[in-house]
Order: sequence, then C-alpha cells, then structure tokens
Amino acid sequence: MFKAGRTTKVARTRPTTMTVATVIAGVVIFLLLAIPLLVQVITAFRGPFLPFGVRSSRWTLENFVTLWGLRDDFWAVLGSTALFVGGSTLLSLLMAFGLAWVTVRTDAPWRRIISVLVIVPFIIPPIVKAQAYLLMLSPESGVLNQLLSVLPGDLVIDPYAFSTMVFIQALTNVTFPYLLIVPILTNMDGSLEESARVSGASWPQTLRRVTLPMLWPGLLGVGVLTFILGLGSLEVPLLFGQDSGKSIFALKLWTLISAGAGQLPQYGLAAAWGCVFLVVTTIAFIIYLRATRDAERRASVSGKGFRPTVMKLGAWRIPTLVAVFIFVLLTAVLPLFALLWAAITPYPIAFSLTALAEQTAWGSFGDVLSDGEFWASLTRTLIIAGGSATIASIAATILAYGIARSRSTVRTKAMDLFASSSVAIPTVIAGFAMFLTFLVINPVIPLAGTLIALIIAYSYRVSIAYRAGFSATLQIRKELEEAAVISGATRLEGFRRIVTPLLMPTVFAVWIQMFILGTNEFTLPAFLATPETRPLSVYMYAMINPRSAQLYAPDKGAAMALIFTLLVFLIGYGLQYAMSLRAIGRARRRRVSIGDASAFVAQQVEAVPVGTDKLGAEASDTVTIVLGNTRARPPR
Repeated sequence: MFKAGRTTKVARTRPTTMTVATVIAGVVIFLLLAIPLLVQVITAFRGPFLPFGVRSSRWTLENFVTLWGLRDDFWAVLGSTALFVGGSTLLSLLMAFGLAWVTVRTDAPWRRIISVLVIVPFIIPPIVKAQAYLLMLSPESGVLNQLLSVLPGDLVIDPYAFSTMVFIQALTNVTFPYLLIVPILTNMDGSLEESARVSGASWPQTLRRVTLPMLWPGLLGVGVLTFILGLGSLEVPLLFGQDSGKSIFALKLWTLISAGAGQLPQYGLAAAWGCVFLVVTTIAFIIYLRATRDAERRASVSGKGFRPTVMKLGAWRIPTLVAVFIFVLLTAVLPLFALLWAAITPYPIAFSLTALAEQTAWGSFGDVLSDGEFWASLTRTLIIAGGSATIASIAATILAYGIARSRSTVRTKAMDLFASSSVAIPTVIAGFAMFLTFLVINPVIPLAGTLIALIIAYSYRVSIAYRAGFSATLQIRKELEEAAVISGATRLEGFRRIVTPLLMPTVFAVWIQMFILGTNEFTLPAFLATPETRPLSVYMYAMINPRSAQLYAPDKGAAMALIFTLLVFLIGYGLQYAMSLRAIGRARRRRVSIGDASAFVAQQVEAVPVGTDKLGAEASDTVTIVLGNTRARPPR
C-alpha cells in the first residue's frame, strides 16, 4: 500500500511532455536574449579587450572611466543620437499618422491604392533604400536635385548634411509606424468626435482634445518602438554619416570594433557604450509599459453603436492627394528610378534623353546574374532567413501557449515580460552582443563566422512571434483542449492535434514577416558575417562601398539592388498568396464536409417515424464524426 501510494505521488509530480517542451522553448529564448547581453555587460566590466581567454583580462571599471574621460565625445554621441533618432522618429510618426488618417478616417479617393503604395517601401531592403537615396541626392547626377534645379532659387540638397540624414531615416521608417497606427484608428469609435463637432468644436480642436487623448497609449507605444528601431539602424548612418553623422551611436559602435590598420578593436569600450544605450532603451520600454497598462480606460469600441467617423475632405481633397503623391514619389518612384539609372550607366551622370540614347547599357544585370557569388550569397540569405524564422516561430509559439494556459503568477508574468523584451533591444546592440558571445565561446564551440551563428543571431527577434502566438492562443477557448483531455489525450496531443492547426495561420503569417525581415537584414550580418558566410545585403554593400577595392562596382551594385528588391517582393507575396490559397481550400473543405453532414442528417430525420423524439444512434455518431473531423464523410 505504501509503495502504491508512493508511486502515485511520483507520477503526479512528474512533469508532462508539454511542460518539458515549454521549458525547452523558454531555455532557447533565454539563450537567444539573455546570454549575449550578459556577455556584453561582462565585457564592459572585464577588460580592456576581451573578458575571457586573454591574460590581461580582469574585473575593472576602466572602460567606463575611459568613457567618462572622453566626456566631450560622450555628450556629443548622446546629443547627436538624440537628435538623429528623436527627429526621425517624430517626422516618421507625423507622416505615418497623416497617411493612416487619410486611408482610414477620410473620404479621400483611391484610399485602397494609397494604402498599398504606402506599404511598397517596406519590401525594399533598408540597405537598398539607403543606397537609392544616396544616388537620388547626388549633387551632380541625383534625379531629385535635377528636379529641384528646375524650380526658382537654385535649391540643392546636400546628401551628407545632418538634417538630410534625419529626413532620410524618417522616410525609411514610415511604413513601420503606419502599419501599427492603421488598426488603432480603425478600432476607434467616432461617436465622441461627432459629439465634439456637434458641440461646436473645430476639427483641430477635436483632434487635440478628443482624438489624440484617446489614441495616446497606442501612439506612445508606436513611438517607442519606432525610436528603438531607429536607434539600432546602421544603414543610413553608414552610407550618409561618415563625416556629419560620425557621432551617431550605431556608427560609433561600428567604428570601435572595425579598427583600421595598426589598431586593435576596442571591444571593452564598445561594450560600455552598448550598456549605456541599453539602459536608455530599457527606460523607454518601461515608460511604454507604464503608459499603456491602463489603455483599456480609453477603449471606445463596444458592441453597441460602434461606427468609425469618416471626415469629408471637401476643398482639402486635392492638397491631400498632392501630399500623398509627393510621399510616394520620394519613397518609391524616385529611389527605384535612381537605382535603375545607376545600373544602366557606366559612371554617375545626370539624366537626359541624350544620355539615355547614347550612354546606357544593360550589361550590369547580366553580370549580376552570371556572378557565382551573387547566387551563393542569395542562397545563404534564404537559409539564414528561413532557419531563424523557423526557430523563433516554433520556440515562441510553444512558450506563448504554455504561459497563456498557466495561472497568472509572478513567475509567468516575468517570463512573459522577458519573452517580449527583444523589442527593447536595438539591432546594433544585438549584433554586437552576439558578436562578442561567439567570439568568447569560439575556443570551445567554434561558431564564430558560420551560418549557424547568423541563424541564431537573426532569431533574436523572437518577441514578434511570441506576442502574436500569445494573442492567438488567448482567442482559442480552453474547452477544446479540456474535451481532448477528458477523451484520454495528453496536453501535448491536445496542443498538437487541436491548438496547432488553429494557430497555424497566425504562425505562418508571422513566419513570413520574420522571413522577409531576415532577407532584408543588414545590421546583424555587418557584425557577424565573413566573406565566406556573408548574405546578399552585405555582398551588395561591398559593391557600392568605394573602400571595397576590387569589389567596388556601383553599376553592378545598383543592378543587384533592383534584382534583390524584386526577389524579396516575389518571395514575400508568393508566400502570402500560397497561405491565402491554403486558407481558402481549408474553408471550402469545411463547407463541403458540413454540407454532406447536413444532407445526411436530413435523410436520417426523414427516416425517423413520426412521434420519435430522437435521431438514431448511427446518425448522432456520424454527426459527431463529421463535425469533429472535416475529412470524414457520412456512410453510404
């Protein structure tokens, strides 16, 4: 008896397979996020070169003392970064809010077309957009400066001015806040705005005193995320800021570890810089969490009388369309045209019909397609993007399910916050932290400079998949899993056979998004890739960088950028189209199965004698089978 009771107690305390899977997923996410940041912090306090494997390594505050000793440089970097990131974030939010307002809350014509055109820049890789803007703003041959020269005043934009960098960074980031602001505006009830208008308030007053206070938590969250995104962006500072933007944090970090001839990389000082800005982003993330924790107080969507307000533009319709046209011209039309013109001309020349007829050639596209390194780097890009998206999606979905189905405790809340924290880590800090991690463990686990290291580094955006999986899990009622457990299934079987099919549309959509982000990524491989493992974005940068010596070929780099953009577009939209076809097919099969079940039930009802209160047992069992499994069919 004692032995039987003891066995039962052990069996009860033994962790289930689903619990083990959740723990493994949590460990994977912990390794992706915590270990690299921990290595960076250790490097900042243990130096001055590398924290381990070097005789001179010791615990010291030397890196922070050096950082404070260069206080003029310290405050210059803080100020320049604040102006660059803060200014670009503010401009991008204003443009994104205006575009979202036009497409959601006004009667502007062609709103559906406008919403598609605004999203087009999102598929253009950031390094391609930065290169396109650099070509577009060239003082001698830039197409935008050519257009401005026609206007009175002899206006010429200096591409290397700090203000130009801020505006270019804002243009590259507009699509991200736009995609987040659109659902916020869509879900806001317009009855309060109508009440303000009826009370005599003008549209500016209504916007300031009613609309913006209601949208404040959502807009603040979008602003914080856009700020962190801009802080970790390396493309624009790297191409535009070699002189005027050398004090921007991302470029400063890159410069410290990219030592010139006769110099050693300053890993310890770079780690100290990273810790400083990691504290900044953590404070920003905490402010966002505190500001949005009571967001439900401003909720205006209800099941009774909800309707969005549509603002009539009236005389402002033409100016609004002109503003949208200018935006599309600056973010899509002119950059792509600048790339095309650079690809078909042997050297930078101004556009003219004479030059178009006499000095253009299309050989650079053939050179790209016949370049073996192009196809090798493209293959590596697909492997890295696909592998990282798969790891992040699987681990995040399992952990999200485990936390969503657990009781709300301090431990689960801490795990939820930690799994969501990668959005507070700028890409440049994540890339540098991963670089240090693989450098430190390389004597034991030689991963530095390999494709596996790049796949692991790309997976750090796991929070995107986690938040989507957590929200999707909360929408699935527990009764489905409880019914499976009552029928004898384990939690893992219930998750695999019931929850997973319901989560697959969300998981696949997130996978596509992370795959596209992976194909576009430049900052992470800029820290981690070698000539043998570089993805296409890094190889393309070598083509347009004059310091690349024998690889420098601007016309070939421009052609490669266009081909790269086309491939990203085809792959991204191809995957989305395949997902939509699969969803349509699944819905059609369900309709057919339910239709067959309904017809069979009708036949059974007709066969039941008058006065009978129940269907036959066979009909009841068949209905259960058909509704529980859409592939089942009624017996003939």
